[in-house]
Amino acid sequence: MTEDPGLPDHTLYYPKDLAKAGKLPIVTWGNGACINAGNRFRIFLTEMASHGYLIISGGPIAAAKYEVGPQENPPVPAPGSPPAPPPSPPLPADPKPGDAIGRNTVPQLIAAIDWAVAENERPGSKLYHRLDVQAIGVAGQSCGGSLAAQVSADPRIKATILFSGTPRLGPTAPAPGRLPAPDPKAVLDAIHAPTLILAGDAEHDIAHAPSLEAAAYLKRVPVFAAWQSGLTHIGTYGAAHGGQLARLGWQWFDWRLKGDGRAAAVFRGQNCVLCVESGWHITKGRID
Repeated sequence: MTEDPGLPDHTLYYPKDLAKAGKLPIVTWGNGACINAGNRFRIFLTEMASHGYLIISGGPIAAAKYEVGPQENPPVPAPGSPPAPPPSPPLPADPKPGDAIGRNTVPQLIAAIDWAVAENERPGSKLYHRLDVQAIGVAGQSCGGSLAAQVSADPRIKATILFSGTPRLGPTAPAPGRLPAPDPKAVLDAIHAPTLILAGDAEHDIAHAPSLEAAAYLKRVPVFAAWQSGLTHIGTYGAAHGGQLARLGWQWFDWRLKGDGRAAAVFRGQNCVLCVESGWHITKGRID
C-alpha cells in the first residue's frame, strides 16, 4: 500500500516484487460508503493485488480508524446456529456532509485508469512497461459498487465486480444534501464487460434485493450473481486475507483479465466450484 505524488487522492496496491510479477492488469476500486480513504479496504485489496494486479483505490491513506477490520467481520453462522451478537458498527458508517475525508467519485476512479496507462509508457516510472493496459477492470463495494457500475461504461473496462453495490432499479429519493443518482437502467445498459455480482442474504445485506434485480436486468453481457446465506453487507473485507470475497474477486479477474482456465472453473459450468459450494445461491447468464 502506497501513494504516488503523480496521482494525488488515490492509494496504490501492487506486488512487492514487480520484476517477478509479470504484466499487471489494472483495477480501479470504489470504497464502501464512497468514503475517500484509500486504506478503507487495506486487508482485502492487499490480498487481491498480491495475485498480480495493480489496484488503485480512491482516496489517500487515511487514519487507521477508517479501515475495515476484524471487528466488522463476524464469522458466517452455520445453518440453525443461534444468532451471533451484532458486530461493531463501521467507522464511519457513512461520511457526513462536510466531512473532510470526502467521497469517492466516478471521475476519480477513471483518473486512476488514465494515470496507470500513462505511467506504463513513462520512462523512469516504476510501472514502466509493467502493466497490461488491455486488461483493465473495475470493482467496488456498496456505494463504491454503484460507482464501479458507472465506470463500467468506459470502453477500456474488460471486467466488472459489484460487491453488495448495484444501482437500485426501484424509485429512490436522494439522501439529504446529495445529488440525484444517475438513471439506474441507463447505468446498467452501459455495462459492456462480464460482470460478477456478490452479496449477502436478505436478512443481513441491504444490497441483497438490488443485487439480484440488477443481475436479472443485465441481459446483454455475461453475468454471474451469487449470494451467501449468513453473509453480511460488510462481507469478509476485514477478515484474514480478505476472506472468501477476496478469493472470488481475484479469481474472477484471473479468468476475465488473464484468461486463467482454473479460475474460469470457479464460475463456468453446471458444476462450477462456487455452484456446488455450500451456502451459495447462484444465478448465471451468458456464462456457460
